[in-house]
Amino acid sequence: MNITQLLKICLTCFGLVCFTIANSQTNKQLEKSSNNYCSCQNQDSTNYVVNENFGSNRVLEIGMDMALFSKTIVIGSCWDFVNEVYKRAGVAASKKTIFKSKLKGPYANQNLVKPGDWIYHINKSYNNIEHSAIFVCWKDFKNKIAITLSYAGMNRSVPANYGTYDLSNIFAIFRPVMELKQ
Repeated sequence: MNITQLLKICLTCFGLVCFTIANSQTNKQLEKSSNNYCSCQNQDSTNYVVNENFGSNRVLEIGMDMALFSKTIVIGSCWDFVNEVYKRAGVAASKKTIFKSKLKGPYANQNLVKPGDWIYHINKSYNNIEHSAIFVCWKDFKNKIAITLSYAGMNRSVPANYGTYDLSNIFAIFRPVMELKQ
């Protein structure tokens, strides 16, 4: 099994291992070298994507493809990237507001966040500015450290990437909603 297949399986199943990616910039390097990037915390959302929300799964799959494989460049802000992922996943117009506050709080309880959610948070690692990202998994639930998928913004010509963020200051959560056609 190659790393591409492993990524898709792990993101779909959301078992104990969240996903594996390499510290590389190219698909060839991804195929050759893989390092454990995060271990998802086994919490209530373990099988959330598969069991409850097809829209979340679509968001995670489209986002992963755009960031790692097609390396899609979305010039603009972090918001523009997440919005483009949601549009391509077919959930931009139907997302549900789970939590909404102000930049200065109050902030969301971390139990509200599920994989695939569009979150607005204070980016403590970059000048405490507001930041939009797609929540992937908790790396350290107790300390509110998570893996997210996001674009750096500022009109940079780089694809989005997965990163570790302190999510103790989430001020909005939107959940993708997509009904399966029967």
